[in-house]
Amino acid sequence: MKRTGIILSAFLMLFVFFNSAGLCKEDELFLKAQKYFFQKKFEMAELLLQEVIKSNPENALAYSYLGDILLRKQLYDGALNLYRKSLDLDAGNAENYFRIGQIYYFKKMGPDSIDNYNKALTLDNKLKIVYYHIGLSYLMLMRDKEKTIENWETFLKEVPEDPQYESIKRVIALLRDPNFRIPPADSEISIEEALLLGGATLNTQERETESKKADHESKKSKKTMEDIYIDDDL
Repeated sequence: MKRTGIILSAFLMLFVFFNSAGLCKEDELFLKAQKYFFQKKFEMAELLLQEVIKSNPENALAYSYLGDILLRKQLYDGALNLYRKSLDLDAGNAENYFRIGQIYYFKKMGPDSIDNYNKALTLDNKLKIVYYHIGLSYLMLMRDKEKTIENWETFLKEVPEDPQYESIKRVIALLRDPNFRIPPADSEISIEEALLLGGATLNTQERETESKKADHESKKSKKTMEDIYIDDDL
C-alpha cells in the first residue's frame, strides 16, 4: 500500500511538472510575441501569436494582438473577426471596441464607428483619445460640426499635453465660424482642403488659385487629422 502511494505521488508530481512546463511554454511564446510586437517586428509576432492560439484557443489577448497586426495591414475584415473573437472571451476589453471603432471609420461606417467608440469609453473612461476619434468620425463621415466641436473640446480639456493640441484648437475655431461649411461627401473639395484653404466659403476663382499651392499640403493635413493613434501601450 505504501509502495502504491509512493508511485501515485510520483505520477502526480510528473503530471504537475509537465503541465507547468506547458503553461510556461505558452507564456514564453506570448511574451516573445509581445516583445516582437513592441519592436514593430510584426511578422515574427504574428507567427508566434498563431502558435499561442494553437496552444490555447482561449487566449483573448493573442487574438487582440493579431487584430492589431491585421489592422496595420489594412486587412479590416480579418482584424474585425479577431477583435470579436477576443471580445467573446473577454467582453470587458475596452481597447477592442476602440479598434473596432477605427475599423468602421476606415470602412466609412460612421454610426457603427461612433457606437463602438462610445462602448470603449463606457468600459474605460481613461481612454481619452477616443474623444478625438469620435470627433473625427463626426467630421469626416457625418459632416456634423457641433458634435465634432463637442468631442474635440472634451479631448483638449482631458489631454492638454497632446502634441496636436494647437492644430485641433485651430480646426475647432474654424468650425465655429458660421461662414464655414463642411463640404458634402460628393464635393470635389475635400474636408482637408476646405480647412486648409479657410473653408468652403472660398469662391471658385480663389479656390482654383489656392488649390495648386495647397495640393501637396492637403495630403499632409489628412495624415495629421486621420492619425489612427495605434498606441502600442493599448
